[in-house]
Amino acid sequence: MTHWFGGDCVARKMQMTPLQRDLLWMLEEAGEETLSTILATLKPPSREAFDRELAALVRLDFVYVSEQRDDTSVVLTSSGRRALTT
Repeated sequence: MTHWFGGDCVARKMQMTPLQRDLLWMLEEAGEETLSTILATLKPPSREAFDRELAALVRLDFVYVSEQRDDTSVVLTSSGRRALTT
């Protein structure tokens, strides 16, 4: 899946990985999900790989991480929602 993200005058092309795409689609349905549920559902190849993919989505402002006392949640942003439809 390819998405175009524009700045003032320059657009750049970003290729999402299958894991990133699956995470965004999962969050599209739920809006927000706990980290433990995401890991159990998506079964990434490693926690390190998942953390890298999640960090890239956070940098793009597609998701944010909300740390609660008992668990950590990942939340889809409006930018992430738009990325799924463009």
